[in-house]
Amino acid sequence: MKILIVEDDELTAKALTKVLEHQNYTVEVARDGQLAWDLVQAFDYDLIMLDVMLPKLDGISLCRKLRSHDLKIPILLLTGRDSSHEKAIGLDAGADDYLVKPFDTEELVARVRALLRRGNSNTQPVLEWGSLHLDPSSIQVHYGTHLVHLTAKEYALLELFMRNSRRVFSCSAILDRLWSFDKIPGEEAVRTQIKGLRQKLKSAGAPADLVETVYGIGYRLKPYKDVASFSSSVEEIQQQTLAALGGVWNRFQGKISQQVSVLEQAATDALQDALSQELHTQAEQQAHTLAGSLGTFGFSKGSQLARKIEHLLQTGKSVEKKEGKHLRKLVLELREEIEQSPKVPLSATQTNKDEKFDTGAEPVVMVVDDDPLVLTTLQTLLEPWGLQVITLNDPQHFWETLEASSPNLLILDIKMPHLSGVELCRVVRTDPRTCGLPILFLTAHTDAATVNQVFAVGADDFVSKPIVGPELVTRIINRLERIKLLRSLAKIDQLT
Repeated sequence: MKILIVEDDELTAKALTKVLEHQNYTVEVARDGQLAWDLVQAFDYDLIMLDVMLPKLDGISLCRKLRSHDLKIPILLLTGRDSSHEKAIGLDAGADDYLVKPFDTEELVARVRALLRRGNSNTQPVLEWGSLHLDPSSIQVHYGTHLVHLTAKEYALLELFMRNSRRVFSCSAILDRLWSFDKIPGEEAVRTQIKGLRQKLKSAGAPADLVETVYGIGYRLKPYKDVASFSSSVEEIQQQTLAALGGVWNRFQGKISQQVSVLEQAATDALQDALSQELHTQAEQQAHTLAGSLGTFGFSKGSQLARKIEHLLQTGKSVEKKEGKHLRKLVLELREEIEQSPKVPLSATQTNKDEKFDTGAEPVVMVVDDDPLVLTTLQTLLEPWGLQVITLNDPQHFWETLEASSPNLLILDIKMPHLSGVELCRVVRTDPRTCGLPILFLTAHTDAATVNQVFAVGADDFVSKPIVGPELVTRIINRLERIKLLRSLAKIDQLT
């Protein structure tokens, strides 16, 4: 749990920090009200301890400002005045509780625990997850009857998981919650703490995977069917996403069949030495699109066949009769492949609708791709994670869509009619209004020259088609969290 102390008296701030860190809380200190406001905008806190008399922005004004912006963080007001009038002013300003200086350490800790319970959906004094019990009042963890001896960071990590039992935490999210902003280590520190926590829980009799790795996403407590707060099991959630992706396939199956028909016509014309340049170009484009989309629905062989067809049509020469026979063979195999039932990989569906990306406001991701199947698939995969997805299939309307949606991240395809993703990226990077916008390329082109080209024009990341759900979600969430953290740190540096 992360606590912000807003106190200009250095001695008091150090005393509070010492007491709270002894209770395994992560503590940050702001010396004035304005710095506290900037920190709250940049980072997530579970509680604010707020002195009344502060420079730049006093505690009462800061409290009112926090509440006027609908920030519901619990606030414990620290005051040196014991009058009922002063207390009433603080409570009316939006404080949840108050404590009069000099304070009793035991009372301080008890009030902090009470406010943290009040601000959390789990109001039980002892946190429970099956046979696992964590008691914040005694700072003890038991698995069954066995006492689990944890370090301060291991305890804080377990408490974070138990208070947010439905959420998957990436390494960057854990770093942000458990370390002070000026002491954040590398992601290896998180993996070390996870390893130590697992070993100690296992020694106490817990399953080895009680702290579960969600491949490509992060970590969480392993869900179990007896938890009343879960409305559906992980298997049911996976099936819901499978059904959603199956619905996407059903919607576009006819279109995919038409795309293969274009390839069949091109192969027939090539065998008769009558393949026109127009049909040649159209077939190459359809093969490229199929190579990028089929693998997402489990048609890995179909994706490979489409890529071979694209490569054959990319020779730049007319397709001769011998090549036409090979083209015909590949297209026949592709037709057989797509007429089978879709085989959506389960790894692409592990998105829990209760585990959304936590940034306050719903982040906006704008996707530009001329393939409607890709756009719909991305919406299906990303929206359960709390991401608002804005799609655009015509790059000619790029700027008006960008200005209207004000996205937090931009996803671009490379090969599109009228304007390529590379051209869009170059323009975005040269415009002072958008030059800092994170850009991720999503494309079936994976050759070194293409990858180097997109990074040369200013791309932040590159993901190849076919889309793998966990990989794409991880890249997007980690990029959003990283950009948020870097900007916050830069802002803090300017203030100090």
